[in-house]
This record gives sequence, C-alpha cells and structure tokens, in this order.
Amino acid sequence: MVERETPLPILCCSRITQSIRIDGDIHKPPWSEIAPVWLLPSDGRTPEMGLSSEQALGHLTADGPPLAGVVGFQPTALRVCYDETRLYVAFQCIDRDIFGSYTGRNEPIYTEDVVEAFLSPSSDPRRYFELEMNPRGAWFEASVLSPDFDRRTMVLDKSWVCEGWRRGVRVRGTLHHRDEIDCWWSVEWAIPFRSLDSPPPRPGERWRGNFFRIDRAGGGQFSSWSATLADPPDFHRPLRFGILEFA
Repeated sequence: MVERETPLPILCCSRITQSIRIDGDIHKPPWSEIAPVWLLPSDGRTPEMGLSSEQALGHLTADGPPLAGVVGFQPTALRVCYDETRLYVAFQCIDRDIFGSYTGRNEPIYTEDVVEAFLSPSSDPRRYFELEMNPRGAWFEASVLSPDFDRRTMVLDKSWVCEGWRRGVRVRGTLHHRDEIDCWWSVEWAIPFRSLDSPPPRPGERWRGNFFRIDRAGGGQFSSWSATLADPPDFHRPLRFGILEFA
C-alpha cells in the first residue's frame, strides 16, 4: 500500500519548564522560541506552500498584513511542547476569510473552519483521541477505535471527555463577516496526559498522531502535518499518523 510505503514525518516535542498562560496568544514564550512546522495539502501532492517560512511568519505577527489573494494556499504553523503533566499544542492559521458559526461542545465544527489533532499515546494508532477547535472557541472531543485502520469500521465515542483540557483562541479579523478581508486566527491547547490515559512520556518516547486544518472558504482547503494521501480528503487514516518524539 502506498500509504505504508511513504515515509512518515517526525516531530520533535521539546520539554519546557516555564508555565504557559493559555489564552490563544502564540507570540509569547515559549512559542516564540520554537520553530514551527507547516501543514501542507493533505493529499500529499503539493510539497511546498507557495511562500517561504519567513514570509508566512510575517503574516502571522501581531500586526501582520492579510495574505494577498493571488496566493492560493493559506499556511498553518504548528508548534508542540510538553512539561511533566501536559502536552501543549499551538496552531496559527493565515486566513483571509475566518468562518465559524458553532459554539459549545461537539457540534459539527468540522463543516466550517477548524483545527484538529489526532493523538495516539502509543506505537499502535488503532486507538486515538480526536480534539478540534474552531475560531469561536467551540470544541470537539472524542475517542476513536479503528481496528482495521479504516473509517468504515471505526468506532467514534463522543461521550469521552478530555478532563482538564485548557483552550484559548484569538482572531485577527472580523469573524464570520464573509465580505471582509481577515488576517489570521490562532489556537492554543494544554492537554493533560492523564486525560489521554497516558503517564508523562519519558525522553525518547514516541507517540503516533497527526494535525490538521480545514478551511471551507472558496473551494475548500484541507491541510495536514503528515500527508494522508487521500482524495477526497479523509483524516481518519491512522496508518498515515506521523511520529511525535519527546525530547
């Protein structure tokens, strides 16, 4: 199978000792000291995002300009780190049209703009946890069992709660005003290891997982850290989960 043969990316998760105030601001330490990785089209057909990392980061500053309309792909910066009790995840999404109507828990936020993390605290990704958030702060949480690595036989448990999950979001633009040009939105999470049924990872330990973004404006854009190689898009491809290595 092609998805088994295509190499999986490795994301180094650095350990931090400082506390993080979870408020959606990604311009503060430690995020400002961690180099991002970039989400690319999930089908794996496009190896580049159309502009350099430096150019993309220029649009993600606190007062960065909107991305020009001639640039088709809207980049997403991903950063991760951890301490003795939590995994921290930060997304920064360049977005000319920030769109989201849902609020609260476990609404179908994946039908609009959303960022997602699928996390499997082991080397076997048949069981994993799905966490999502939209620009309004609505969230989705579920545990997933995929015995055959196939969406058709997976079991999604939306009664699962990620206890102690702290979330923050910020928007630079006018949320849900479709006729105005926006700049970016950012999401910041603190996820307790105990809520993922996992002890704190030791240095060198490896998890499996993937990180995604859906942007529904225009013709739609589906981005991932590890390419899912699926067209039409399908994020529930555990065999394509990348490797999260704890430093």
